[in-house]
Amino acid sequence: MKRCLFLVLTLVFVLGFNVPTAFGFEGDLLQSEQVRSIVNAEQMDDDGLNKHEALIRMQARELGIKSKGKSLRSLAEEVFEARINRAAKELSINSEGKTIQELSNEVHYAKLKKKAKELGIKTEGKDPKTLAIEVYEALLKQQADELGIQAEGKEFKELRKEVFERTVKDEADELGIDTKDKDTHIIIKEIHEKKVNLSAEKLGIDTKNKNTKQLIDEIITDHYDKAKELKLFPFEEKKNKFYMGYHYKDN
Repeated sequence: MKRCLFLVLTLVFVLGFNVPTAFGFEGDLLQSEQVRSIVNAEQMDDDGLNKHEALIRMQARELGIKSKGKSLRSLAEEVFEARINRAAKELSINSEGKTIQELSNEVHYAKLKKKAKELGIKTEGKDPKTLAIEVYEALLKQQADELGIQAEGKEFKELRKEVFERTVKDEADELGIDTKDKDTHIIIKEIHEKKVNLSAEKLGIDTKNKNTKQLIDEIITDHYDKAKELKLFPFEEKKNKFYMGYHYKDN
């Protein structure tokens, strides 16, 4: 399925999902109260929405949106609009007469320009796609440096792959997960499962005969406040603020 995205950052350690946004940003931008992990229901089919169900319901609760009696798509659309409108208000962006998609683009572009300025990237005369790519590449090199990875002389895709795999491996090592001869995306799945189970155990949840989705639902539905207070997954503060997305979209 094609999405109208320039970049997609893979927030595998937020809820283990690929989270689409109008533009890809560095982790602390995505985690910000304004635009963190926004799910745009219009850009997803039902299968995509189902994969993000826990995230959608968590955000709905954060925003004080009641989910009872609403379809997942309807709830996701309401969450998306609420987050965009709140972000626009905080950025002093006038929303009058604009569609939610137009407002979304304006919000994300404003965030993008702010990040570009922090990175010393000139924004004048650049369209959102061009600027997004420059920001993304600068952040990739920054993350590579933090991980001790040599960026000089490497093609973008090669460096992106190396940063992504190193980040995943480091996270797995911290959790005591064996990574030998395993595909990176299998490791991601195991990281997600391990974090969910650790949170459930700390919350006193019986994990017997329950899959990861059931446990996440129970954490968010029945233990939301305690999990958030204790900063347990999926509410933990990420050690690595920027998890480089492995999916790079040009359309």
